Amino acid sequence: MEHNIWTELERTEQRLQTEDISKEASVTREWRGADVIITKGLENNFKKWLEDQPFVISSQNTEPRRRAVITEYSKELSWLFYQLKHIFSGRIDYTSKYDFYGSLAQSAIDYLGKNEESRDVRTLLLTVLSTSKRFLEECGKGSVQKENSIPVHP
Repeated sequence: MEHNIWTELERTEQRLQTEDISKEASVTREWRGADVIITKGLENNFKKWLEDQPFVISSQNTEPRRRAVITEYSKELSWLFYQLKHIFSGRIDYTSKYDFYGSLAQSAIDYLGKNEESRDVRTLLLTVLSTSKRFLEECGKGSVQKENSIPVHP
């Protein structure tokens, strides 16, 4: 049975609002993929990776560049990225993954930059989740609905 993306996103949002996922997230491997790194600290090899931004001609909607999210909440944020990877499985292709994960990472970077004094893991995760919902809405509006396409929110 095909999963309903909106239902799974709502379920994830409910968990984030009512549960402490930190214990579950503590065993999560930090995210590395689609030109995004999530880490607690910027190691030298990551610095070089970020500094060595390739020139890319791309049809991406987001700026094609590498992103590093440096946060004390790296495990929790990585947990959410893996949850979203599962939810969007089969819906994101080899090109759109850079837009999807890039926009998620950028929303986390923006949140962290604007809230240096009062960072909250729950708000960070809900902000990123909200970005995934906007991505889904934008994709649903821009595509012809087919049997296997992303469903538009009811």
